[in-house]
Amino acid sequence: MCDLKWKHCACQATANVSDNFYGLPIKIIFLSLLCHKTMSGNDAIVVNELTKKYCGQVVLNAISFSIKVGSVVGLIGPNGAGKSSILRILAGIITGTSGDVLINGNSIAENVMRTKQHVSFMPENNPLPDHLRVGEYLRFRAELKGIPARKIRQSAEKVMRQCDLYYEARYRMIKTLSKGYRQRVGIADAMLGNSEIVILDEPTIGLDPHQIIGVRKIIDMNKGTRTILISSHILSELETVCDNFIIINRGHIVATGTLDELSNNIQEQDTFYAKIGGNRQVIRESFELAGVQIIEIKRSLCDGEYVIKFVATEEAYRFLLSKISGHGELYVKKIGHIEYSLEEIFLNFTRRCRDQDDADNS
Repeated sequence: MCDLKWKHCACQATANVSDNFYGLPIKIIFLSLLCHKTMSGNDAIVVNELTKKYCGQVVLNAISFSIKVGSVVGLIGPNGAGKSSILRILAGIITGTSGDVLINGNSIAENVMRTKQHVSFMPENNPLPDHLRVGEYLRFRAELKGIPARKIRQSAEKVMRQCDLYYEARYRMIKTLSKGYRQRVGIADAMLGNSEIVILDEPTIGLDPHQIIGVRKIIDMNKGTRTILISSHILSELETVCDNFIIINRGHIVATGTLDELSNNIQEQDTFYAKIGGNRQVIRESFELAGVQIIEIKRSLCDGEYVIKFVATEEAYRFLLSKISGHGELYVKKIGHIEYSLEEIFLNFTRRCRDQDDADNS
């Protein structure tokens, strides 16, 4: 990993280095180029050994991860895990204590103003000026983002239509808006312009189910063309829209990957699920004959079929499948690996961290 430091920290830490280039130590420039060459590739965001301290307290502890161009990634973790600090650093609002972040290959530590041109950020507590109308505010934001004057009105109208603001709210004063409408204005602001990276912190708070579906459609429309990072406690919604996930707990990245990759990670054994029709005793005998351990079996009240959770090796699983499929008294409605929800995965990883901390402190 690169030993790259934030500019303000690096200037102090390397004060004895005489060689400088435009005010930056040569060490900083060399390491930045090295990171860019070896790690950026098709990555929109690369985080290298990022640490953040507040008054000596570590809230991010040398974390590293990368996000591919055009992907939609969910950032999840308990309250106080460090999510907001990550998002604010990526958006260029606050600096890290050490480490570095590359945005489209550009180091935040070296030139935060350049990297901010690539990023749109919607914070959780969406600050909006009460004295402007919705349309006025978005046109003002378009101007600040450098959208050409001839395209400002068109760009503002486009995001208002996408966020269901055009007909109902474009002339309304922001101070009269409900929480849900204010959230939609924040999302419209984030989607305004041509930022390659969009960061959304709790975008669906205060939205009703219809509005949440609208946000999902906006994200789907931008999938592949923009890189979107979303932090939310509504895990079922993230599971629907995200390609990959980053789980953070107590300032550490504890897992990254797709839902399938994370699900496979928490399976300590080959655990399967089946729904089988037929006689309960015959089912048990078939499982015992195949050398398969039943963890749980219960009968569905709806159709009388048996829902079975069991552990088996791949060889035993294939043998069981052949025995049941060829059995005249049984029929298989569904069988396969257990699929874990994002919520179950999240709880599993954070529980592991808590158990590990308890073991270390005992």
